[in-house]
Amino acid sequence: MRQLSPHLSIYKFPITAISSITNRVSGMYITGIGLCSGFYYLLNDNNKNKIYNFYNQQNDYSKKCINCVFLYPFGYHFMGGLRHLIWDSYPYLLTNNSVARSSKLLFFISIIPTLALENKLNDKFNYKLNDKFNYKLIKDNTR
Repeated sequence: MRQLSPHLSIYKFPITAISSITNRVSGMYITGIGLCSGFYYLLNDNNKNKIYNFYNQQNDYSKKCINCVFLYPFGYHFMGGLRHLIWDSYPYLLTNNSVARSSKLLFFISIIPTLALENKLNDKFNYKLNDKFNYKLIKDNTR
């Protein structure tokens, strides 16, 4: 087996590069979610019913995890966009230390829109299935 170059083992990958790559990957993930959502509506009612029943059979914790897996990339990409908007408006903020700090902060602050969207999804709306297997977003007035 061939030895790795020493520079690969002594330097760690910078957090700024990780956050930049994550922002790009989250954009591709969001595109994939959009495409899958479009293909979902092309499915026949029987297949839609299978997907719907799978989700509804999960316990509340599993539903929250599923929701967060789909929603975190939206929050991360949105907050990354805000960060770039700030950098475009105030270029003097682009120093090595501030970019590294904002990259670390970005991973954690992205939880805020994720939880806000997840709570909005759970608290305000319920997906209900009528007799003809049509899905409607129905306002839940019981809470």
